[in-house]
Amino acid sequence: MADPGQGDRLGDFPLHEEIGMLAPPVLSAGEPAVAAAASSRTAPLAARLTAAAADTAAVLLLGALALLAARLATGASPGPAGIPWILGFLLYLSLFATVPALVLFGRTVGMALSDLSARGGAGEAGLPADAALRRWAGGIATAATAGLLLLWTARNPQSPTPADRLSGHPLTLD
Repeated sequence: MADPGQGDRLGDFPLHEEIGMLAPPVLSAGEPAVAAAASSRTAPLAARLTAAAADTAAVLLLGALALLAARLATGASPGPAGIPWILGFLLYLSLFATVPALVLFGRTVGMALSDLSARGGAGEAGLPADAALRRWAGGIATAATAGLLLLWTARNPQSPTPADRLSGHPLTLD
């Protein structure tokens, strides 16, 4: 069996076997790693864009799967009048692919692939629900402006993105 102080790894969170619950990772000095998030490195713009691209690809694939299923069920493809509905559905999918993942794990699938995270306070695995929703809204606002809101971040890499500003929880490298 593993040392109770180390526990088995379950994703990013060690599992303490004797109490059967998740605990934040512990640094060598005995302080939780989440508390040291302020000292961790700010996520570079390239890693953020990679994470956003992966999350966008996942949402588009789910949307394409839903359209394929609708085509198989009805035998007809959507016409031009269906485009706003499709876009609304993709927005809905992005909400539910992002917010629950941020609340539960502090990262989306794309963030996990890019080794990024947005953590809540000390001892919390994820973000509060309102902060996760604001982070999603910041991402949507950035996408809606075709990335123009990232000009401040591109000029100064330590500058927060709109999603960082809205949520109050910047992305960090793990």
